[in-house]
Amino acid sequence: MAFDALNKLNYRQRAFLTAYLANGQDAPSAVIAAGYSEKGATQKGNSLLNTPAVKEAWAELSGELSKQQLEAIDELKVQFSDKIASIYEIQEFWTKLVRNNKDENGDYIKLDARIRASELLAKNMGMFIDKIEHTGKDGADLPCITLNFIKSDTTINNG
Repeated sequence: MAFDALNKLNYRQRAFLTAYLANGQDAPSAVIAAGYSEKGATQKGNSLLNTPAVKEAWAELSGELSKQQLEAIDELKVQFSDKIASIYEIQEFWTKLVRNNKDENGDYIKLDARIRASELLAKNMGMFIDKIEHTGKDGADLPCITLNFIKSDTTINNG
């Protein structure tokens, strides 16, 4: 991993950028950690962040970190894909329980299990409202929303 732009920075600029990354992107603290004066740390931080060489190094470094993070996520997906069910697999499982009254062995699936699967599937799809906000930020009224519900004539046959 070559950091050409980072290598072009002087010692203090590199120290600033390293401290900036390490302390949660707090420029004044990074300025002081890099050895600059505490007086005018905010202005110096803004000045350093707007320096073309520092901007280029920051873009290079943050882009490379993002690439590394994406690669790590992809690696974890591959590593755990056979161990953790995806949301689609879970939804498919719930749907099979809801639609079939018998399992793979021909045994009847209890109605309670089928109803619970339908509840979980509906909840996952956002069909239930668990919490209703009556006021918005600072007690302001929320806009009115009209909800339309579809009536179903479907009956469940447990036999």
